[in-house]
Amino acid sequence: MTSLATKSLPNQFVSFPILSFSFIIIGLAAVFPFTSTTFASYATTKEVPEAAVLLKWKASLDNQSQSLLLDLFNNSLYGTILSHIVSLWRLTYLRLSANHFSGSIPSQIGQLINLRTLGMARNQIAGSIPQEIESLSSLNVLSLHENLLSGHIPSTIGNLTKLEMLALSPNPLYGSIPMEIGNLVYLRRLVIRETQLTGSIPPTLSNLTRMTLLSIGQNKLTGHLPENLCFSGVLEWLVVDNNKLTGNIPKSIKTCSSLSRIRLDGNQLFGNISEEFGMYPNLVYIDLSRNNFYGELSQQWGKCHKLTSLRMSINNIYGEIPPGLVEATRLSRIDLSSNHLVGEIPVEFGTFVSLFEHNLYDNQLSGHIPQELGHLTNLEILNLATSQQII
Repeated sequence: MTSLATKSLPNQFVSFPILSFSFIIIGLAAVFPFTSTTFASYATTKEVPEAAVLLKWKASLDNQSQSLLLDLFNNSLYGTILSHIVSLWRLTYLRLSANHFSGSIPSQIGQLINLRTLGMARNQIAGSIPQEIESLSSLNVLSLHENLLSGHIPSTIGNLTKLEMLALSPNPLYGSIPMEIGNLVYLRRLVIRETQLTGSIPPTLSNLTRMTLLSIGQNKLTGHLPENLCFSGVLEWLVVDNNKLTGNIPKSIKTCSSLSRIRLDGNQLFGNISEEFGMYPNLVYIDLSRNNFYGELSQQWGKCHKLTSLRMSINNIYGEIPPGLVEATRLSRIDLSSNHLVGEIPVEFGTFVSLFEHNLYDNQLSGHIPQELGHLTNLEILNLATSQQII
């Protein structure tokens, strides 16, 4: 497709709306060699006007029974997404991502009733998500992330009951997360990050028992985490950072052993850190920074043998650093800064051969800096500032 765009056609070919659509049609013809006369063969007849070529080729499509796939990913196409595209009603796969399309999503998109994948990510598409999108009842993937879409997320999105992935971030969307998203019982990935969403996380998300990835960080969400968010035990990514969430950690999260990435940082969550969290054999990354957690660090974090990053800065954690933490041998980043930790730095920390960053500043640690830390050849950041009793 790229060679066709860069070699066969002059740059100005995609700068006018009707010619933009022509480019898409030619792209389809290049990908799908039909058994009957193709658009490409029509286009070589110089004496036939362009409009006639389009009509004649479309008529040939109407006589075809197979479904169509259109993938224009990662080109340099620009212009608006034309409402005429709905004439390709047999489309099952439409990916226009990573181009320079602008304008809005035409309401006629709802007429592409056979679509299973709709990808328009990484463009400059503005306006709102059209209500008519509810008609795409066969849709499995809806990817609109990294655009300029605004307005509310339509509640009719809950009618897309076969949806497995919904990606809408980052866009300047506002309003709340629709309760109707809880109807998407086949949803596996929900990504609505870096928008302007407010309100609480709807409890209906607990209906999404197949969900493996939830990423709704960097919004303005309030309230508590839903109680049964990981009731089914398949959630792998829980990313709700930088909101205004409060309350304790739900019990379903404590017992969710499938979790590999947890980001709760930048909220107002609280609770005893040794009681709120459980045992996570698959955990690779956890960030609980900038909350109101208190209590002592548990030895159990050392049993997370896949853990590479442990971040719990700016909380109210007290007590000593547990030596058993060294059992998490893959740790490369530890940040326990700005807490109330006391005692000495465990000499066992000298066995963290992968340790790259070690932040313990703004605590009440005492004693000597273990000589064993000198064995950490990968260590680039060691910050013990304001721990005035360390020598």
